[in-house]
Amino acid sequence: MKYVAESTSIPVPKVHCSFVYKDRAFILMERIRGETIPQAWAGLDEAARQRVHSQLKAMIQELRALKPPPGTGVQNCVGGELFDSRITRCPTFGPFKTVQDFHFWLRDELTPAGAKHNIEEDEWRDIEKMVAMQDAASWPPPVFTHGDLNPANILVRGGHVVGIIDWEFAGWYPHYWGYTSAWYGNITRTDWQDALGQFLEPFPAELEMERTRTRWWGEI
Repeated sequence: MKYVAESTSIPVPKVHCSFVYKDRAFILMERIRGETIPQAWAGLDEAARQRVHSQLKAMIQELRALKPPPGTGVQNCVGGELFDSRITRCPTFGPFKTVQDFHFWLRDELTPAGAKHNIEEDEWRDIEKMVAMQDAASWPPPVFTHGDLNPANILVRGGHVVGIIDWEFAGWYPHYWGYTSAWYGNITRTDWQDALGQFLEPFPAELEMERTRTRWWGEI
């Protein structure tokens, strides 16, 4: 949150202090007055909803425009481990030197020559297609990503976005991760999935790649 506040104009809670007490970490931060999108949406007319989407789009574009330091891989804002509660195999993961290293880890180090076992031919082709895409040499540099952009983490007041909260998943991720993590993090909110394209750049090919990954390595 401090990094985002110092680097962008995105409204985030001000961090007053943080500390560890009895092996637990605490953050004392500003409380922002506002309602989450699920609370506020019914009371907003269509013009106000479009204004919220437009503001979110500008904020996400500003976040994605941040320049990673030289040598940045998939990592948090200070170069360390990442956290995502949807990835359950370990409490934290990374950092990774490259996007390809991150992909290799996500699929449990499966290689293209890995054994098919009892997988149907068409399903194995999906995996091979996913691996080929994940291992491509042409991945763009990581972009800074919230990682958990669900409607409960967006605060609005008076038809304006006044806060984006819960940044514990944030870090430098592949360019598609913001879209696919928002899509898969809201599988029960199909209306939110439908709205994502209004403020996040869609990545349909990468979404299909992630669909295969989550089917076979299904943390999400």
